[in-house]
Amino acid sequence: MHFKECMTPSTGAAPSTFFSAVQFVMSAQCLIQTRDWPEDAELQDFEEFDFIIVGAGTAGSILANRLTEIKDWKVLLVEAGGDPPIESDIPGLTNSLYDSKFDWKYTTVNNGLTSQANKGGNIKWPRGKMLGGSSSINVMAYVKGHPKDFQSWYDEGNKEWHPDIVNKYYHKAESLQDHMLRKNPAIQNEYGHHGPLFINTYNITNTTLIDEILTSFDEIGMKPVEDLNTVNNMGSGRLRVTATDGKRISSATAYLNPARNRKNLKVAKKSYVTKILFNGKTATGIEMDRKGHKYKLKAKLEVIISAGTINTPQLLMLSGVGPKKHLEEINIPTVVDSPMVGQNLHDHTSIPTLIFADEPEAMDETTKDMESIKYLYDRKGYLAYHPYQDLTAFYSADPDSTYPDFQALVVFHYKHDGSIKKFASEYVKSVENSVLKLGKNRAMFQVRISILHPYSRGNISLSSNNPYDHPLIYYNSFSDDRDLDATVTAIKMLLKIVDTKFFKSIGATTGRLKLRACDGYEFNSDAYFRCIAVNMASTIYHPVSTAKMGRDISSSVVSSRLKVHGIDHLRVIDASVMPSITSGNINAPTVMIAERAADLIKEDYNKLR
Repeated sequence: MHFKECMTPSTGAAPSTFFSAVQFVMSAQCLIQTRDWPEDAELQDFEEFDFIIVGAGTAGSILANRLTEIKDWKVLLVEAGGDPPIESDIPGLTNSLYDSKFDWKYTTVNNGLTSQANKGGNIKWPRGKMLGGSSSINVMAYVKGHPKDFQSWYDEGNKEWHPDIVNKYYHKAESLQDHMLRKNPAIQNEYGHHGPLFINTYNITNTTLIDEILTSFDEIGMKPVEDLNTVNNMGSGRLRVTATDGKRISSATAYLNPARNRKNLKVAKKSYVTKILFNGKTATGIEMDRKGHKYKLKAKLEVIISAGTINTPQLLMLSGVGPKKHLEEINIPTVVDSPMVGQNLHDHTSIPTLIFADEPEAMDETTKDMESIKYLYDRKGYLAYHPYQDLTAFYSADPDSTYPDFQALVVFHYKHDGSIKKFASEYVKSVENSVLKLGKNRAMFQVRISILHPYSRGNISLSSNNPYDHPLIYYNSFSDDRDLDATVTAIKMLLKIVDTKFFKSIGATTGRLKLRACDGYEFNSDAYFRCIAVNMASTIYHPVSTAKMGRDISSSVVSSRLKVHGIDHLRVIDASVMPSITSGNINAPTVMIAERAADLIKEDYNKLR
């Protein structure tokens, strides 16, 4: 059954149960029909475009929009996945997309040292495989980072990325929707107001609990901040998000959909690029697998790789651009010996710190069902926000610092809602059993503590010369002891929250996790925390820097203008080009990078107006 129009709600004092049910169904149908994705283009072998963009993720969707603003540029956008499902639109259903066909399902290599409490000894690394990429699967947090992050990029010789320039392109992307924040002139000036990307605050209904936790953060020195994207983003508060009216706003929603009818844009979905084609050291096009047919497509001006931190170095290496020794080992002819391709991998290593308490209680099933139905009317309730919520704190080991070392993200596991069991099932049996014992008939606060500026570095390499084989992800968390020392400091600072007024009132406690490697250490000692951190290490899914920008090919992959060293007509534009990770979630910086890169391209062809 399909309804062509939304139904006007009943205004009667006591509408019939049947008519109310019909209205809810009609509302649901309208919700499903709100996205009009680009059509899947018909292509001819050897068809020529001015630009071919590989990957319709956060960056690729933006580039497709901005480059087709130039009407005489013909652009092809290629995406391995398809259209996002309705679960992507509804924030509260996001977790159902992990380990699905909309996720690349990457995992790190088990190194036998870290993450050994995780089942398999590795880390799952969800990446979006659909229009919008990871902006269609992430927690929607909009964190712009700290000016010092971009000053360090600039100081390394990347002259196109001064903090003032970066801020200009954030503003170009943004449209702040939060009416309360817009009343504050200082905050209003920190955002743009006319960009395609809506920035707002989740429609959360459990604000009493959030306020109690913010008060608790305040008691341990993490002062509440109205907006964490201000210049000195230290303290606690609620994150801004790329969601509005209870629905996700991905890059595909904000940028690709408005451009979908442009005559100079074609979008090829469920199409997998297997190789960049070269004439000597000049990129000339791509080889692509689409529904079992191999296409060769030509790029008159440039090929742009926006495949993300994992897929971008994989594609470069499959095409012969990478460390020569590694390419020779797997029988790939070297086009350019680029030693930093796939190197410098880092992320925000995340440690789940667990606090058990007598509250909060989960809503009963009837109430939850009614909230689900109510969401269709007012876009509020538990479906209007990601299960990770939006409650966070940025803090530093130095109480006088204005530059954060750590981020803590609070996840609620309500009493009797089954989420503790699901969380515990990700770990080896001894840890699983101890979490279930500690959480029996209790609630749990999972505080995910991340080191914002890690020293440890990993790498991505090819597992074979078969483009369909997943690459090998060597994360190497805690390979630098400074990260482990910092993590212990972060955990100890955070756990002071257990002794605050609110947490005491709900009987909050921590508890020993049973893990053979850690059983010999005194509970809550530095040695115990170090052991737990090493063995429970995960990430917050912010991989960056595997095609970093820099001065030359010996230390980086692309120039400050994002051109691949040693190759003409080839750029990389996505999170992989970051010289170093920013202070917080990386979707906002990736948006900014794409906006800036689009203008760099226009400048290079004298098209910038």
